[in-house]
Amino acid sequence: MSRGIWVYNPSPAKLNNYEKAALKEKVQDFIKKSEKLSKAVNRVEVKAGRIYLYQLVEQSSWDDPDAKWLKPLIDGKYLEFPYARITVLINKKFSVDWQRHTGQWVQLAEEDSLIEALKFIDDESAYFQ
Repeated sequence: MSRGIWVYNPSPAKLNNYEKAALKEKVQDFIKKSEKLSKAVNRVEVKAGRIYLYQLVEQSSWDDPDAKWLKPLIDGKYLEFPYARITVLINKKFSVDWQRHTGQWVQLAEEDSLIEALKFIDDESAYFQ
């Protein structure tokens, strides 16, 4: 309990290299078929039982020589941000997570399959734009 608020933070499953590669391939195949995700997601990474989807965001003041960035810019004008996270749970379910501006991850849904979790991200326009 943190500050009087109960926080549900499920533990991720331990994955071997074969399982990580298989999950990454499934996710990339789904992204290629999705009109929305193929435009939004530029990179997929699987680590520590979690699947991270990243997007590139163009910075509006990239041509300002005095601008200071915490992360180096990609191609001189893009920053990479987490788009979504899918946690592979111990009970073989998949948690769809969204990152707040504070850096804290919030669980939005718990799905029975990876495809259902990806469909949730693809369909949920309020959080994933």
